[in-house]
Amino acid sequence: MVSETNAIMGNLNLAEHELAGEKHVELWLSNNGYSGITRENLQGKEIVIIATGNLETILIWVKTFVHPQRPYKLSEYDIDKLIRMASKHKQVAYAAYVIIDADKNLFGDIVWERLG
Repeated sequence: MVSETNAIMGNLNLAEHELAGEKHVELWLSNNGYSGITRENLQGKEIVIIATGNLETILIWVKTFVHPQRPYKLSEYDIDKLIRMASKHKQVAYAAYVIIDADKNLFGDIVWERLG
């Protein structure tokens, strides 16, 4: 019997769909003038992306969902953690909400949320 989560995600496992979402964000950043794009561990397996633009350096936590899942906002705890981490390094914290299809293609646009 296939769980509801596996049915929604198709053949993608959690790590694969998170990586696919991060890759879409990295591509968007490089196509929009950001440089020095790096990935860092936030906590455990959680990854943040850091990128430098013309106006600011940003720290992004990517939340990826597989269609037909809908994005949900970060918790207040996670938002506070990101803001503190970003301000410690003089960065601006963002969340990027990404929806992909079963083939890892971007479904719709990336939704950006400036935190703090």
